[in-house]
Amino acid sequence: MQAKKKWTPKKVKSYLENLLWKVAFPLLPWYFNERHFESLYRKKVDPWQYTQSSFEREKYHKTLCAIPEEVHSILEVGCSEGVFTELLLKRGKYVVGIDISQTALERAKVRLSPYSGQWELRKLNIVTDEIEGHFNLILASEILYYLGSHTVLRHLQEKFFRLLKEEGYLLLVHFYPSGQIIHDSFTEGEKFFKVWEEVTYHPERDYLITLLQKRETR
Repeated sequence: MQAKKKWTPKKVKSYLENLLWKVAFPLLPWYFNERHFESLYRKKVDPWQYTQSSFEREKYHKTLCAIPEEVHSILEVGCSEGVFTELLLKRGKYVVGIDISQTALERAKVRLSPYSGQWELRKLNIVTDEIEGHFNLILASEILYYLGSHTVLRHLQEKFFRLLKEEGYLLLVHFYPSGQIIHDSFTEGEKFFKVWEEVTYHPERDYLITLLQKRETR
């Protein structure tokens, strides 16, 4: 059962950020580029406190629960330092993690070293670079709002469709309500349909988890 929506100082801040995001959406890639993220990781380990935050632990748990049991191979877009990647590996998944920051990937390699043979890390820009392989599921969590306009999202819809195996899944996790705009863009057209969706109203930040599935090719 979902908690009722409550307004807290953090929630107000999140709401205002959502409004700003709707205005600044097309301009974000100019700021959130490779240089920005590389600088961020060089200045600080775990800059978003993924390993310490109870909020992130809860969100990770719900994200894991949304992954269908039959999924084996996963493309993780924006794997960062591999914190969530490790949780996937503990569940026996094979993961290809991609990120734009080499520093983040080097730390991820250290974290994931006990799971030899279960993972591969690649330094890639999801928008501009080609990706090899086909997967049961693609995960994009807290990443797509950095990438820009609806034109970019439409491009990614085509790319994700090509990368997924038949009946493959696309799992999206983003802050709410701005995430609704992003997630709904992937159901425009004939590529994906919605399997399941849930909004979590959290004292820190509301977030949305959406599971989509690839439509059968004709």
